[in-house]
Amino acid sequence: MPKQVDHAARREEIAHAALRLCARDGLAGVTIGQVAQEAGVSKGLVQHYFAGKADLLRASAHVMRREIERHVGEAVRDARGPADTLRRVLLAIVGLGATAVVPLLAGHAFLSRAVADPEIRDLYRAGGDAVHREIAAMLAASGPAPDVDPGVEAHVLLGLARGLADEVLLGELDVNDAAAIVDHHLQRILPGAPAGSGSPPSPQTSG
Repeated sequence: MPKQVDHAARREEIAHAALRLCARDGLAGVTIGQVAQEAGVSKGLVQHYFAGKADLLRASAHVMRREIERHVGEAVRDARGPADTLRRVLLAIVGLGATAVVPLLAGHAFLSRAVADPEIRDLYRAGGDAVHREIAAMLAASGPAPDVDPGVEAHVLLGLARGLADEVLLGELDVNDAAAIVDHHLQRILPGAPAGSGSPPSPQTSG
């Protein structure tokens, strides 16, 4: 019998290879030939699954989003209540700079592409809007201080976490120091927030 090929898995492997190139070399490094070499397949096979570079980049952007969602989902699996979940989500975003370097770097590379590519821009917006709504809801359920607007503060928290992720990536802060900054801010807006409830993500680089 002929060998059965899992076409979805093969397409995913190629998209992951493109994502690694995005992170390492920027979008200019993503060519059919370079992706084929990175994935260990022929150029013809890449062209069989993807119509061209634009199609490949869009698939890679979807992989990037799923990788980040998986990273955050694992971090909140054992969370205890909305305040603990909120903290774990923020620390998971911060931890991208240590534990999920490929999707973080690729995300920076895709940012300029999103300006010109409506599909990637919509993907960015959908993901960002969903995270903002979730953080605002968790904050509202955590008993914030009376003068805290959950919707506004969710933007502040996201900006803080993303900025800290870059600082961790660059080695300006380690994960523990970044976690302490998140805790410091949470204690200012959540009167009942415990100091350092739970451990930050382990600094193991994801390839």
